[in-house]
Amino acid sequence: MARRIERPVYPTGNGIRHKLHTTERINVAIVDDHEIVRHGLRQALERESDIMIIGEARTGAEAVVLAETLRPHVMLLDVKLEDVEGPEVCRRVLAASPGTSVVMLTSYLQDSIILKSLNAGAKGYLIKDVELSEVKRTIRAVFRGHSVLDPKVAPRVIANATNANGRATTGLSERDIAIIKYVAGGLTNKEIGSLVHLSSHTIKDRLEKIAAAFDVRSRAEIVAEAFRAGLL
Repeated sequence: MARRIERPVYPTGNGIRHKLHTTERINVAIVDDHEIVRHGLRQALERESDIMIIGEARTGAEAVVLAETLRPHVMLLDVKLEDVEGPEVCRRVLAASPGTSVVMLTSYLQDSIILKSLNAGAKGYLIKDVELSEVKRTIRAVFRGHSVLDPKVAPRVIANATNANGRATTGLSERDIAIIKYVAGGLTNKEIGSLVHLSSHTIKDRLEKIAAAFDVRSRAEIVAEAFRAGLL
């Protein structure tokens, strides 16, 4: 059995907190300017055997340094920080650590912020009153490469959704749109297939065609484009 070598959490000179480890788990970083929020999330998430909190930061600048040095699998990122707006922090984090999946965890439901976050590359957007179980599910889903949006987010985005960039939205069937909705919910190809009565391989093929129609590559981009096009 592999042994995990772990050192205590300690603060660095720039305010970032982290700990070293050697086992493969879902390495999660928490970025929020409220210490009580960071502490609460850490306490709750560290009870999960497959989740490891490896860093905390309170500002956007610290978040970027944390991403560069620790390369977390998932980053829970508050939208409103004291120095830089969340979507821009997301963009900088992904530039520093492209393999990190960013989940916006916030109290804000502003349409522009949601779209900016999706455009910046966020794979998840959750409102802070969400159940803790949903936060855990989202962490696991984005770690597997899926995108997850809080159900409260969709109506606000749809109300103002437009196909501003002129990308193709025709040629998508009702089943394709249903598949996109399930992708937005963080379901796997196998789970989606069981719901629409198709094989996981067929779902994979359909998602490739949908991505081509939107001229994008990732599942997160498919969801973002579908929202902008008013398809969800």
